[in-house]
Formats: sequence, C-alpha cells, structure tokens
Amino acid sequence: MDLGLTAKVAIVGGGSDGLGFAIADRLLREGAFVTIFARRAEKVSAAAEELARKYGEEKVLGLAADCSDAADIDRVTASTVDRFGPAVHVLVTNDGGPPIRRIAELTDDIWEQALARHFFYVVRSVRATLPYMTAEGGSILNVVSGVVQRPAVGMAASVAVWSAVIGYAKTLALEVGKHDITVNTLMSGYFDTALLGKTIERQPELSKERLGSGLPMGRIGEPYEFANLVATLVSPHSRFITGVAAPVDGGSSIGMGASFDSPRTSV
Repeated sequence: MDLGLTAKVAIVGGGSDGLGFAIADRLLREGAFVTIFARRAEKVSAAAEELARKYGEEKVLGLAADCSDAADIDRVTASTVDRFGPAVHVLVTNDGGPPIRRIAELTDDIWEQALARHFFYVVRSVRATLPYMTAEGGSILNVVSGVVQRPAVGMAASVAVWSAVIGYAKTLALEVGKHDITVNTLMSGYFDTALLGKTIERQPELSKERLGSGLPMGRIGEPYEFANLVATLVSPHSRFITGVAAPVDGGSSIGMGASFDSPRTSV
C-alpha cells in the first residue's frame, strides 16, 4: 500500500543506527526526503552515505548534532528546510536513554542531562518544527522506552523523563489537532539494536535469546518491524490517530509471568 509519503520531508533523531536508522530507511523507501542526525559525526556520515546509495543523494541529509543543545536542534530544522523546501511533514524524536543508576546515585547533573537530552530535546524539536508544519499538516512521533509501563531498578531517570514526554505529547496533540497535525508516542520494548547489545555486554547473565524467551512472541523485535509501524502512523492514512501512547514490545506489557495449567479432569 502506498502510504502517501512521497516527497514528504522528515527529520529523524538518532538516525545513525538502531531504530532511528530503520525509521529513516523506511520513510525513504516510501519516497520521503529525510534528515538524520546524531552526535557522532562519523556515524552519521556513514549512515547517510549508506542511505544515499540506496535512495539517492538528493533524498538524504546527514547532520552531526547534539539533541541536548538548543542551537543544534534549531540548526537541524533550518538545514532541513534549506535543503528540502519550506515544509516539514514528519518529526521523529528518538535518542537512547538516560544512564542506568539507582535513585541514590542520581546527582543533579545526571538529572539535568537526562532532562536536556530526552525531555527538552522533544520540546525544542517541536518548537523549531511546528512553524514549518502547520500550513500542510503533519505528524510528530516520539520514541520512548517501554520502561515507563514496567519500571525497573536503576531506571528511575528513564521512567521520569519518558513519562514527562508522554504527558507533554498528549497535551500537544490537543493544541495542534486543528492544524491537521498528529502527535503520538511509541514505547519500545526489546529490539535487536546496538544499544541493547551494549546493555547485554554490561550484564553477562543476559542474552538476546533469554530476553526474547520471556516475551509472548518468544523473541525480541527487529528494528524494521518498529519502523513499519512508525511509517504507518506518520502517514496521511493515520490522520485520525493522535494522542496515543502505545507499546511496541512483542507483548511484554501484557505480562511475562509464570504459566499455570488448569487442572485436568476426566469426562
């Protein structure tokens, strides 16, 4: 099905790898023009070159930018408009997560960094992008961690900042709906990304297979599966879906507890 994204302009944060790269690839496959950005210049350049080889240099813009820096966020938006035209139709905010620390270890500096990189990143991206989105309508899609639904020890900063993003996004949806702009949030579960690989390296008792075995689907997800849903949600076909905060986690938000067989009775 044609999603109606041909010639639409999109900005994808954290687009150098993982879910962000998969989302950028999927939008490009639908015919969109896409800006990707991330902090590490060499990774962004390599990702942009790979996407350009597949879809054409004229379709891709790769920028090194820090999502916690307000000036960088403004520069990404301005560069996108300069390169692709006067409108931005899709904004995807996406960037890793705060460091894993127990609550007693969370200093003010860590909290401030978490807020800047994950909450104010969303606020600033929206503020920079909305003026280029209201004329034609569009979609804002925030990627957060599913830990907001299932808090875990060491994840207090993640739960706090992602919960703030969800609340902000729902309120934003109320304000911009009249401009034909949708605002949704997807809460990601376990996906086969470099970020998950780093987590497993720090905790040798974990493995992709072990994590996947506890999910109703029996496996962790592939980034392209997440990207397929994003492309659908930001397309014109989903213009009546807004204010949603939905898990994409292979069913882990349903439950991962023990199984109990019912007593067998003879008939």
